[in-house]
Amino acid sequence: MPITRAVVSRLRVAWASASTFGRGALLVATAAVAPFYLVLGPLWFDMAYAGLRVAAPARLSDRGRAVLSAGVAALIVGVLLVSSSPASPIGSGQSGSPVAAASVPAAGGPSLPLSETGPSVPATAALKSPAVSPTDSSSSDSDDDPGASIPPALSAPPVIPGATLPPSGVLPGEPNPVLTPGSLNPAVTQTTIQSTICTSGWTATIRPPSSYTTELKIEQMAQYGYSDRSTADYEEDHLISLELGGNPTDPKNLWPEPYAAFLPDGRPTGARTKDAFETELKNKVCSGTITLAEGQREIGDRWVHYYYGITVTSGPVPTSGSTAAATAPPPAATLPPGAILSVSITSLPGSVSPGANATMTAQTLAGASCTAKVTYHSGTVSGASGLAGARVAPSTGKLTWTWKVGSTTGAGTSTALVTCTLGGQVASDTQTFAVT
Repeated sequence: MPITRAVVSRLRVAWASASTFGRGALLVATAAVAPFYLVLGPLWFDMAYAGLRVAAPARLSDRGRAVLSAGVAALIVGVLLVSSSPASPIGSGQSGSPVAAASVPAAGGPSLPLSETGPSVPATAALKSPAVSPTDSSSSDSDDDPGASIPPALSAPPVIPGATLPPSGVLPGEPNPVLTPGSLNPAVTQTTIQSTICTSGWTATIRPPSSYTTELKIEQMAQYGYSDRSTADYEEDHLISLELGGNPTDPKNLWPEPYAAFLPDGRPTGARTKDAFETELKNKVCSGTITLAEGQREIGDRWVHYYYGITVTSGPVPTSGSTAAATAPPPAATLPPGAILSVSITSLPGSVSPGANATMTAQTLAGASCTAKVTYHSGTVSGASGLAGARVAPSTGKLTWTWKVGSTTGAGTSTALVTCTLGGQVASDTQTFAVT
């Protein structure tokens, strides 16, 4: 007997004896079962049963029709399942399984992590056939360039002719000043800043296309001798940012800046840190706190030194064309004879709520250059603008930082670190507080 006829017969009996609520339940159950009827066999059984009854009414008994119909339904369902399943991967050993991150010293630069995914390919082949890999893009004045992603070689490449080692004194995150000395945009001067860099959206009108910066990034990665050849690990950055009057297209002002770079004590010096410093300096220039020339000097090839208040000992300053900038770094502060540098966090709230402001005060010697770092319970280092940059202690030696705790910051014990330098001495102090 066909399944449909049997089900309908039973439904009629149940419907006749059911209450209003029971009939609603029957309708819901019927609607829920209908997809299984259409896909998993009953429909095919009924169609085969009806066809056999028409084609061979006298040759097959009802039981014979039922057996053959069940076989036809099972065959059709099996074919549908096999045809709809995804193809099995071939060569699973090369399916792009993650590889352990490794750190290989880049020639002329800090140790950088290799990409955590992707097969190993020869460096020369990777350079010829980059595969585009989209990344975050923003309408802000950040110099982030999506670029292309090249699978990294898992061993250091051979020495590249033309790669130049940077001079001593270059910190992780800073460019090789021989390869990337910086270059200025002649349209941006102290008298034109309000109509150029201080006008919202102006940098978008001069930003070079990604087709240009991606090709340049691949070429400069070879010049820098990076062992990690994944372009996704670098930002083709303007050394003198566009928002501080940098030249938009001059290769001397563009370089493959690593996202992952750190000082020996763990402080970040990668592209995202520089982006935040650029915005901070631009705001100071546009508000008149510092001059354009001062902002350009601090964001130049010694930007990490200026960001963290580390004494600049040597090295060229940014140039515009062939003319070197005439402003030299300020002289370093010195310790009084016999003095020993110290720093103490004198005020820090015991607990802070996510989304609230927090204030920290530290006491040190006058003239000391100090930085503040907050590490939350999750291990995330705060990128709040109130903690950015180095600050020089006034005659009282008292420094204060106020920052906003992110609204999504998780609860737990966090650590505040203040590090000060003066006259070649370094001192630091840490305290903990709770995010509740």
